[in-house]
Amino acid sequence: MQSEPLRQLHSEIEALLAQLRHPVLVENQAEVMDLKAASWRLKVEFGKLIFSAWIPGKSISRRVEEIAYRDRDRFGVFVRRPGGREIATLEFRELTAPVSTTRAAGRTGFRERLLALLKHDYRGWKFERVSNRSDREHSFSAWYTRGAARQGRAAWAFLGLSEEEGAGAADGVLAFGLIWLDWLRSRAGDTTVSHLKLFLPPAAVRIIAHRAAFLNPRAVGLEIYELSAGIQAATEVDLRDYGNVETRLVPRRQTELLRESHARFVRDLLGELSDGVKVYPEPAGTSSSLRIAGLEVARIEGELAPRVYFGLEGNVRRLNESSHDTFREFLREVRRIRRAGSPEPQHEFYRLQSERWLESLLFRDITRIDPALSPEYVYPQVPAFSGTDRGVIDLLTMTRRGRLAVVELKVQEEINLPLQGLDYWLRVNWLQQRNQFKEYGYFGNCELSAEPPLLYLVCPAFRFHSTTEKILAYLDRRIEAILFGLSDSWRKEIKVLFRHATTRATI
Repeated sequence: MQSEPLRQLHSEIEALLAQLRHPVLVENQAEVMDLKAASWRLKVEFGKLIFSAWIPGKSISRRVEEIAYRDRDRFGVFVRRPGGREIATLEFRELTAPVSTTRAAGRTGFRERLLALLKHDYRGWKFERVSNRSDREHSFSAWYTRGAARQGRAAWAFLGLSEEEGAGAADGVLAFGLIWLDWLRSRAGDTTVSHLKLFLPPAAVRIIAHRAAFLNPRAVGLEIYELSAGIQAATEVDLRDYGNVETRLVPRRQTELLRESHARFVRDLLGELSDGVKVYPEPAGTSSSLRIAGLEVARIEGELAPRVYFGLEGNVRRLNESSHDTFREFLREVRRIRRAGSPEPQHEFYRLQSERWLESLLFRDITRIDPALSPEYVYPQVPAFSGTDRGVIDLLTMTRRGRLAVVELKVQEEINLPLQGLDYWLRVNWLQQRNQFKEYGYFGNCELSAEPPLLYLVCPAFRFHSTTEKILAYLDRRIEAILFGLSDSWRKEIKVLFRHATTRATI
């Protein structure tokens, strides 16, 4: 996003906040903070709009993407967590605001219009279990209208998404559709639920269709329909046009030269304090991120006359002659707290960017999760560009026998983990088939296997979502996914509690 649109978004949000007499902050339907009693800041930093708020013992920092919706006494913005890729919604609400009925009414209207369209297009079918009620026990979301169509002993499942829902709902629609299909099949009796039909707005079609092209057709017959404005018609999408995710890499040599240059600069700048501070070049090849156990503590811009900015996202300042002591004390404090056996495990230095912490440990020794992996070739935060979309692979490595492996990390429960992993597998598979890794300087002189990449999903053992294996069971047979469940004490020691490949579903 360019600076002018960012400034406009900044001004718009400030104006909306000014209209709230007593604003409170809400995330995931739970009140996070009373902004009247908190300190907060909305600021543009490094081409990002950052919202931060804090009270004693608690803080929150989010990167603001765009405004999601506006109502009379509340508004929502799409945000990303620090170091995160998933989009969520942050709501600013009047303290005295009643529970909003606007969104519920909109979902009811969508459900009624979609059902009318289905009854018109599928005459002779009986529509059952039609709902958009949330059901956490079975992982059914209010984002979607779900239901089943039955004719004798034949049936199919459907899921519809309104264009008024946010980016998170669009990203999760395939996962929730497969969960719904699996639930219906488990209760079908002598009825065969053979298909899943998704009815989506245009913006959701592209990413979902790419994923859908790599489902196992023997396990699920999937059809995607693009809804017209006003839900007057639904046009079937040809999935043969999808799945070939053209991707490009940043040349490895370019980023390595920057890393070496900035690493020397950091050693000269920090001396003994540079131990434990890792340099990660950014994809554009003009700046680097400095991290302690995965937590970004500073950034360096430029090579000939490097400029250093330090602090956590939302509270960053430029390093100058008068702030050297403050910078060094900041690094000492981060190092004191961000370690196994921390004296302050509730401190934000310890809690923030946990996935990057886990990534830094596995980067140091990837064989901790699987001795079959090569410790010599491990690439963290690999940028892979597809069109205008940028994806960052947590870890890219290979087995000792030369087979590529995509490692996707999570430390919290995430229902969409299998399909997020699939996104990166698709890109790596595309690059592998065109021998792009050699061309861009990855894996040295190693001979890479022609086998499809492995997909490793790594998470604390009890943080895998209960639906993870159900979703994985529907993936194409070419995708060999392996779950690695870690102990909760992974910061102290990487210990694998279980490892197993998933089974495949059949109709």
